[in-house]
Amino acid sequence: AKNPSVSSLTRGERREKEKEKEKEKRQALEHKLLTRTKSSTESMSGSARVKKPKMCLKCQKKIEDGRWVATESGGVLCERCWKHMYLPKCRRCNVPIENAAVSSADGQLKGKYHRECFNCHVCHKPFPDKSFYVFDGKPLCKYHYHEANESLCAATLCGQPIEGPCAVSHTGDRYHPEHMLCEYPGDPPCRAKLAEYWEVDGRMLCERHAHASEVGSDDERGEEEWVQNSKRT
Repeated sequence: AKNPSVSSLTRGERREKEKEKEKEKRQALEHKLLTRTKSSTESMSGSARVKKPKMCLKCQKKIEDGRWVATESGGVLCERCWKHMYLPKCRRCNVPIENAAVSSADGQLKGKYHRECFNCHVCHKPFPDKSFYVFDGKPLCKYHYHEANESLCAATLCGQPIEGPCAVSHTGDRYHPEHMLCEYPGDPPCRAKLAEYWEVDGRMLCERHAHASEVGSDDERGEEEWVQNSKRT
């Protein structure tokens, strides 16, 4: 009667021993995996510390901010060099244009501009009515366009742009027709408008003062020479 109980106890002990062995095997395996993972992590972190930083092909500087563009040759460009090489540059400030640009559809205005850089090339003032002139491929305000085009009124009291009818003197000076006046230096001055004039000693004179300038001359021959040499325009 005792044999079955002894036999049963022995089987129970065997099961316990088998469970302990399995537990030990599992622990050993987990220990190996943990050791291998730790070793791999240390190796990876070690390689990251010694990994060479990327170098820009253009400026040969280290790219430390992580912003770069790969090239077809396998190298990289830093963000700054890539922009300077491939983005259009503003004709005024020479800085790459990243957003909206101002340009001319008809091609008269050369290059592109930042919106904030688009103003008169001479005085740098903005175009208040959004209209501008182009001379030699550059944007100009009304005044500086006519200055470059030599179409400012030559009258001392004017000096403003001429748009419309234009009177030209014998010296090539341009005037608003209403500002081409007799230059008789008397007191008071003549200031008569000249539809046509006589040139006397480099001055533009009306007919009356052209002849009056010779009154009192006793040399009739000299007067005749003056009439012949006068230039009527």
